[in-house]
Amino acid sequence: MRHLIILDDGHGKETLGKRTPIFDDGSFLVENDFNSEVIDLIYNQLKKINDVDVAFTAEENYDVSLAKRVERSNQAWKEHQEHFGTANSKCILISVHANAYGSGNSFNTAKGVETYCCTLPVEEEILAKTIHKHLTKGTVQVDRGVQKMNFAILRGNMTSCLVECAFMTNESEAKLLKQEVFRQECANEIVSGILEYFNIEGVNEIKNKPVYSITKNKTYQIAGDVKDFGVKVVNKGNRTIEEPFCVNGTFFWHDANGNTYPTSVLYSNNKIYRAQANHLPAPQSVFIIYKDNSVSMKLIKNIEELDLSKIKIAIGGIGLRNALDFNFKYNPAGEGFSSAYSDVLRKTNKTVIGYIKKENKIYLMCRPDISHNSATYDLLDLVNACDYDIALSVDGGGSTFMNNETDMVLKGDGRKIHNIIGFNL
Repeated sequence: MRHLIILDDGHGKETLGKRTPIFDDGSFLVENDFNSEVIDLIYNQLKKINDVDVAFTAEENYDVSLAKRVERSNQAWKEHQEHFGTANSKCILISVHANAYGSGNSFNTAKGVETYCCTLPVEEEILAKTIHKHLTKGTVQVDRGVQKMNFAILRGNMTSCLVECAFMTNESEAKLLKQEVFRQECANEIVSGILEYFNIEGVNEIKNKPVYSITKNKTYQIAGDVKDFGVKVVNKGNRTIEEPFCVNGTFFWHDANGNTYPTSVLYSNNKIYRAQANHLPAPQSVFIIYKDNSVSMKLIKNIEELDLSKIKIAIGGIGLRNALDFNFKYNPAGEGFSSAYSDVLRKTNKTVIGYIKKENKIYLMCRPDISHNSATYDLLDLVNACDYDIALSVDGGGSTFMNNETDMVLKGDGRKIHNIIGFNL
């Protein structure tokens, strides 16, 4: 059986009014910038799957009318059936959008993800519910359900649905629409829904895969589920690390024989690798993942202050942000990073563990050449812009590296490091 997926990027760049209200910095986002990139990300996954063919309703850089989009969809499926035979060709259309409410001139509180299908036939609703199920699970948006509406783009000869991934007119969701990680997550979940709908192998492989992206300000990011996060002791050169979806781990040092050891708190898989930071008597911020996959960050002097029976992983570093603790203050000197240890705050490559509670996802972030705290743009500005609830700086400098699924995208300097952190290690 051959499967044809027709992708529609919902409105062109010139469609009037299809943009966010103006942000505080005077900028705005055109809806098609989001729609077209998600379509491209979907295609990048679908093209690798056997027996799947992809067509597009509009590849031009100018607006294409709805009538022309439907005409092209019908023609693509007609040709697909002629080539493979009517009995061997199945076809669906997915139209990707960002939602809006009100006049569109100002932000409001409407938010969430919803999916639309035509009122008939029932197969339309089955497709919409399948896609919607994955979108709501993956993006953790407010669930606005599956709605029935005979939009023009859904009136082709094939089964189709239209997804509204988030609201352009909600300020927090508008910021999400700008993020590469969110766009990739939407694409991943739509692909998972397509594969489930057609009962094609590969659903589980794609559904829980970490998301790698590069932001516009050249920050490398990997986002993944808390339950998949882990620590691995490697004790080898950072340029020889082959594990996918990982970065360098805790601060470390080495003994006279060249064997590495962590100098920050480190606990994983019921083993204490380091009970306290080596710059005592200062306490240290510790990023904690509990056995129920909840997350917190605490300031401690010794691992014995924690109830380890409830903890899966504890990683020490420099606390950058903790919106879940009103008493938290960014204070590297108070955590022992002053005088002899102040060099770690210099302008260099940095690695950060971030956590967003509403998504229950961990973000690993590597940013080349940035200061810990400067008068212009620094690590604190970066983590605040990412909306992390919790952020912890771990080792940086020449230790910093990042692997995505296939490549080392940020190379370390070759030094031997103690441990790596990442997903599915």
